[in-house]
Amino acid sequence: MTIVRPGSAPGDRPASGDSRVTESPDEDLSTGDTAVRRRDGQVADAAAVAALERLTDEVEALAGLDWAGAPGQSALDALTGVEQLTRRLEALQARVTAAAESDGLWALDGSRTLPVWLQTHTGASRGSALRTVRTARSLRDHLPGTFDALRAGQVGADHVAVLVRETTRTGRMREQLRSDEAGEDFLLSHARGLDATAFARIGQAWAIAADPQAADRAWREDGAKEQVTLAETTGGYHLTGWLDPGSGRLVQEALSAHLCRPSADDARTPAQRRAAALTSLAQESLTAGRQQSSARIRPHLTITVPWLTLEAMVAAAGSVGNVGTVGSADPGAPQSDTTHPPEETEATGAMGDAEDTEDTWARARASEDDAVISTRLDTGRMRGLEPATFPDGTPLAPAQLARFACDSSLARVVFGPESTVLDVGREQRIFPANQARAVIARDRHCQYPGCYEPPGFGEIHHSLWWGRHDGPTAVSHGILLCWTHHELVHRREITIARRDGHWRFTRIDGSTITAPEHGTRTRRPR
Repeated sequence: MTIVRPGSAPGDRPASGDSRVTESPDEDLSTGDTAVRRRDGQVADAAAVAALERLTDEVEALAGLDWAGAPGQSALDALTGVEQLTRRLEALQARVTAAAESDGLWALDGSRTLPVWLQTHTGASRGSALRTVRTARSLRDHLPGTFDALRAGQVGADHVAVLVRETTRTGRMREQLRSDEAGEDFLLSHARGLDATAFARIGQAWAIAADPQAADRAWREDGAKEQVTLAETTGGYHLTGWLDPGSGRLVQEALSAHLCRPSADDARTPAQRRAAALTSLAQESLTAGRQQSSARIRPHLTITVPWLTLEAMVAAAGSVGNVGTVGSADPGAPQSDTTHPPEETEATGAMGDAEDTEDTWARARASEDDAVISTRLDTGRMRGLEPATFPDGTPLAPAQLARFACDSSLARVVFGPESTVLDVGREQRIFPANQARAVIARDRHCQYPGCYEPPGFGEIHHSLWWGRHDGPTAVSHGILLCWTHHELVHRREITIARRDGHWRFTRIDGSTITAPEHGTRTRRPR
């Protein structure tokens, strides 16, 4: 069958995208004029090159057809055919590449090596060119059975890549390939029945058994190559690195342990959830205080907040109708700042009284069922004020400051002229330890719908406004959340209300967040 465009002779090159097909029983696909049968081992000649050019024309024309409108399983059948053609073309490329490297004609134009010639004449990357030449050499010198299997379409390029990468590295491995019992034929018997990912594990196990000493050496070399770079860039940090298989799996397991079960409306990608898990892992490490335990000041994150900015943030948290009062049935109902008038506290930077007794918060339990905790801020109240900063001077957005302030310790530092330190107050928790214990005893695990992370992975989320103005009863306005969902609540401005002994989570649009149904639970991303 020959593809012909209107107004052209059968031998002309078809226009790209032309989809007109006609039958031509008198012409052979390989030559266009007379059928030529080629035998294995026959020396390639000009006719072979011409046949390859005609095949290129045929494939180009086929690529121009409208396969989306093909009937029945035509597209799937064609996909299978394309894969089989690709495998045979990979075999052809390997044999031609090996021959081209041997004759040395690539050096006539000044190329130093055949990979350099490939880069120059095909536009391939250096890595791709090196892999092409290395594969050709390996198939020619060490994997002749693999070449035959590739040529017959029994294995694909990915299987060949595994064999080249895993089985030809050392002399002992290459010697083992010639074994009748556990050599190349043994590997190919597995390759024919497995996908490339599963076959890679077979290849790795075979390589360790064939040359254990090389496997140990590779493991030590991989450990020396481990590296992680965390670079500050515009608007954030860029994380890159490489770990050996053992270290990588260790980190993967740790991240998986911090991946909370997603709620029904959690639209984050697996990569975004892993980023949150990494942050959660870092927070747990710093909170536990096991690193540098003998240091005068243990590792922690310091944020500097001007007092006026802190006061404005607290006011902003209670001025947009997002602070519920006892008896309020609507989390969004407007509230008045005069309901609980601000009372000046000692300038220690603490919100609430750290000396509350346990019977104080116990008596406050009676009013818990109408507690409302919101993350919304009236940012207008913070306009024109100096923002909080990290130690390097990077400023924080108001909502980001509120997130960090939610479970932090505060220490007052009074500066005089020219930044002279005049006084330093005692560090105090925003949410006192005795109140935190009460919240943990009540909630027992993260209260976000569908999440059951234990207290060791969590923080107390609470209302900054109530913590500042209603200290003794602030325990009723605190809730246990894991680090991941604590971050999520702040970022999405989720309101939390306690009704009939249960917490209700409400989005900013008023819809309720519910736990995912067990029947629709998907596999946890890794």
